[in-house]
Amino acid sequence: MSKDELSIKEIYRKYRGMWVAVIVTKRDANGQPLYGNVVASDVDRYRLRQQTTSYREICIFFAGEPDYPLLV
Repeated sequence: MSKDELSIKEIYRKYRGMWVAVIVTKRDANGQPLYGNVVASDVDRYRLRQQTTSYREICIFFAGEPDYPLLV
């Protein structure tokens, strides 16, 4: 595990209420992310997406419960 690598649970705690872009470093048997490196975070999903266009493969998720219904 690298210095910047965090578990998904740690990412949820550290970035609560924000959109997070993660390079996944370890997945479970079902392919779900377990660990990763956060490369960007923002309260606005669209700004976050603009910050991550240079990455070929990235996982973006909201770390918490949004105040509004999400249509993904």
